[in-house]
Amino acid sequence: MNYASYLQLNQLLSLQQPASPSDEHRNENLFIITHQTYELWFKQLIDELHLAIALIEEGNIPAAIETMTRVNAITQTVVNQIAVICTLKFHEFQRFRSYLGSASGFQSYQFAGIEALLGKANQKKLMQYQDDEEAQRRLAAIIQPVSLWQAVRCHLMRLHDQPNQTAHSFDDIVRQSLTRSSCESLLLNQLLDLDSLLQEWRYRHVKLVERTIGQRKGTGGSSGSDYLKSTLFTPIFDELWNAIN
Repeated sequence: MNYASYLQLNQLLSLQQPASPSDEHRNENLFIITHQTYELWFKQLIDELHLAIALIEEGNIPAAIETMTRVNAITQTVVNQIAVICTLKFHEFQRFRSYLGSASGFQSYQFAGIEALLGKANQKKLMQYQDDEEAQRRLAAIIQPVSLWQAVRCHLMRLHDQPNQTAHSFDDIVRQSLTRSSCESLLLNQLLDLDSLLQEWRYRHVKLVERTIGQRKGTGGSSGSDYLKSTLFTPIFDELWNAIN
């Protein structure tokens, strides 16, 4: 066992297969590597979110906070990674764009699974995999019966289902939890941080698409930047945001 064999490095480095002519390989490789890296981080996020949900359901909030700290650190890395792909200029992308065929980031079943895992399933995205048995199998392993938000919500409700509690609504419970120095306050703030990062990622993704394809339709038949703009300011944890506004 050595570094290369442990990481299956030879196989990993052979997974970049540009479809464009050889003089465009450098730019297309950047595009491929960036998106492959996204999918690797998505895989890790799924594992961490599964653990966070299980810990919250067990009532082990300190351990869940540690896990969510990692979730947010990975998500911050995903956001920062856009800076790399933004070095791809409009004319550079256009030279190999036609070779992408119908491939589109909209088709990422891992990201669709993450949205559902967090508590904001996009049914339109999930429907596109109904004829893809492998994607369906993997999504079934990703999506849990209880989402992260459902786990947090149930925990807060159980915590406040005690004598001498003054909260009269779920909004009251959220506000009280946030104003107290408690693990629950830390956890809720981590959810707000995660949601803010995801909204930043969406915004930066919109600007990336605008600078690489303008107002043209996206690959795979998507509406391009128009679709991405429609996802802005749509938080995952809308119930949490509404409670504090």
